[in-house]
Formats: sequence, structure tokens, C-alpha cells
Amino acid sequence: MPIRKKLVQTIALAAGVVAALGGTVHSAAPKTDAAKIANAMTAAPPAISRNATIAEMNEDGTMKVLRKGTGAWTCVPDDPSSAGNDPMCLDPNAMEWLHAYMTKAPPPDKVGFIYMLQGGWDFSNVDPFATKPDGKPTITGPHVMIVGPAVKMAPGYDRTGNGVNPALPYVMWKDTPYEHLMIPVR
Repeated sequence: MPIRKKLVQTIALAAGVVAALGGTVHSAAPKTDAAKIANAMTAAPPAISRNATIAEMNEDGTMKVLRKGTGAWTCVPDDPSSAGNDPMCLDPNAMEWLHAYMTKAPPPDKVGFIYMLQGGWDFSNVDPFATKPDGKPTITGPHVMIVGPAVKMAPGYDRTGNGVNPALPYVMWKDTPYEHLMIPVR
């Protein structure tokens, strides 16, 4: 399964949980560029998304710019192959990290920040490339993520893997190059 599709599927389950808990999930991904731009902007606070570049991510990690921004952030709209609403906004370092993840390359030696205010989920909290559940999927509501080498130096966060309590900050994909800190915001 292509990495982008897997990442989107991972994020989509959380949107369903958010909906069950009173959040919103759309029944269809946005189809027009204007709708994709509006959707992508919901991933982060307006102070971030209003000036962000909005780009669709292709399965090979390349980007199609839908709107050139004036800020440093990039927001990505919901993927049409997912069941839920799963846009994200990434700072430049996190974009490098995401590209490395999507191409299975070593991630950059930088700390990055990602907003996913619509939530997310993953087949596995242990295997970043799982294509089917290896236990109960990890579901996280609206959250932010810290990616990069600093996560390995952040003691005290739950690193149990599958079965983690997503209502508390935890480490996803521990002991892999793509290890990152998940921080719920509600």
C-alpha cells in the first residue's frame, strides 16, 4: 500500500472517533481546489493556516501546490481515499520529516511541529508502515505532534506501543526513525 494512503488511513480512524465524541466528520473529501484549500486550513489555528501554502501530497511524496502562501507552514487537505476528515499543517522541518517517512528515507536531524486538529489514527502504534491492524488501532482526537530526534530525549511519556492511552501525550512508533510525540489538545 502506498505510504500516503496508509498515512491517510491511519489519520481517518480518529476522525470517526472525534465524530462519535461530538466532533465533525464529512461524508466526502473535498473535490474542488477551493474546497481542498478550505479543508486544509481547518488543520491548524487560523494564525497558522491563513498564510500557509496549501498543497496536495502525491503518493510518491511530491506536492501539488493549490495555493502559494506567504508563511512558512504547509497545510495538506483531507485525502479522498480516507473515511474521515484528516488535514494537517506542518512547519518546514516537519515537511522534511513527512517526506522522509513517505519515501522511507532517514528523517532529518531537526525538530518539527505538526497540527492535526481534526484528529488521527493508525493501524499500529509500533510499526509506521503497518497496512492492517496489529492489535487495536491507536485513535487520537485533535492533537499536535513533535517529530525529530528530540523525542528520543523526552523521558516520561507513555511508550507502551499498542494500547496506549491517547488522551495523554504519548510516543508513537517508538524506537523507529519516525518516532514522534503525540499531544492531545482537548
